Amino acid sequence: MDQYKFHSYDSSTIVNAIVEGYRDYIEHRKERHCKMKISSAFAWTKGNFIESKIAEISENLNLSYKKAKAGLTWDYLQFIHGESKKLFLIKNAAYFNENSFSQAVLPNNSNIKGSRRTYLHELSKINKDLDFTTTTTSPINTKNHSEQLTLFISEDQVKDELNHFQSTYHEFRILTYKIDEAYQISEIMHYLPNPENNIAYKIEDLSEYITGAELSDEEREVIAPEQENDIIDPAAFDIGIFKEEQSN
Repeated sequence: MDQYKFHSYDSSTIVNAIVEGYRDYIEHRKERHCKMKISSAFAWTKGNFIESKIAEISENLNLSYKKAKAGLTWDYLQFIHGESKKLFLIKNAAYFNENSFSQAVLPNNSNIKGSRRTYLHELSKINKDLDFTTTTTSPINTKNHSEQLTLFISEDQVKDELNHFQSTYHEFRILTYKIDEAYQISEIMHYLPNPENNIAYKIEDLSEYITGAELSDEEREVIAPEQENDIIDPAAFDIGIFKEEQSN
């Protein structure tokens, strides 16, 4: 997978931005914690802080970025790497399963009919012509993901956008960050998703570039309650796409 790696400078700069964005988020949480009687909803903003920090340093990496939707209500950023037209996005590892990076599961009592797939899997079709024969090992994942948090929209709502992605970009990547039991960023991974088998293959473990991720006891105390309350990042919700049945 060496041919898919970012340059080491790009990788280290992106990792630093992820860590700095998370620290900005913690500083924001500390401020809100002092000024507000309740501020747990700000836990949802973590991803935006991280993506915004990467956007801030985008010129240094020849990156551009565009807004997209996570679910139906939450914006996030997609990044395009230079003239190579490599599209990538950032995901929280807590909601990512590399053995099945995109799985649409119908909600209970759904009356939607027709074929169903997810937005993330459609993005992975950018990679449909890439050579995955050099991926000699399958990812190892011990996490048990019983269902994908999914909201559904009609194919007609996103068809043009997805066609644009698949005709414009050459590669699609996913970078994940893991927050450990000490609430610190401890791991950052770079993946190449395969649309054929729904497996995200590890390109590189970028964790060696992590610096300055240590938190103080005060910082941990501020963000610890979100773990206890099972607050789910809106970016965990994927968009399920269904094709409406056509009458004869």
